[in-house]
Amino acid sequence: MTENWHQNLKSRNRGELISAAKELCMKQSFLNVNIKEVCGLAGVSRVTFYKHFQSMDELVLEVQMELLENMTEAVQSAADTAGSGRDKLLAMLKAWTEYARLHPEYIKFILLFDLHYEAYRTKPELSERYDAFVSGNKEHHFLTGVIEAGVADGSLKTELEAPGTARFIFTAMMGMLQKFSLTPLAPEEPVIQERFVQMLLEHLSAGGAE
Repeated sequence: MTENWHQNLKSRNRGELISAAKELCMKQSFLNVNIKEVCGLAGVSRVTFYKHFQSMDELVLEVQMELLENMTEAVQSAADTAGSGRDKLLAMLKAWTEYARLHPEYIKFILLFDLHYEAYRTKPELSERYDAFVSGNKEHHFLTGVIEAGVADGSLKTELEAPGTARFIFTAMMGMLQKFSLTPLAPEEPVIQERFVQMLLEHLSAGGAE
């Protein structure tokens, strides 16, 4: 029982540190967030911090991976709706734009983290961990299943190669959403995003179906 209590406390402290770091990183550049601020917000000591993370770089990496996983889950859950593969894909793309509308700061963070990561590689073990995370997501992409379903039921083009198409959609959608995350909300933004989704879907649909 004592062992379980300590394990639960350890997990809770780790979660609180990640939550605190995420909250601070949404308010300012993650480059300016420091251990003292994170510990203060999380209500834990520096000693506790170093029991879980070796540096702020490691903690910020954890925030990035959590945001990507949360976004993926939010988008993927939209595919639970009935319908063809194309219908499921459309539902996911709409859920994606809605997620970005509700959490523009998350989309912005994901972009800025990747830009910083590409320019300034961190410690090799952290780079290897993030590279493995990204590679795993590409290999088992959350869009692959609906694309395969659409090809199988004839609602998407039969010549589509699912893994490559999934990566193409991800890159296109994130590029569009990240662009909007960097600028103030404009009245025409939802219309532009809706047109982008429709254009993307028409490009992938069998017979260019609307």
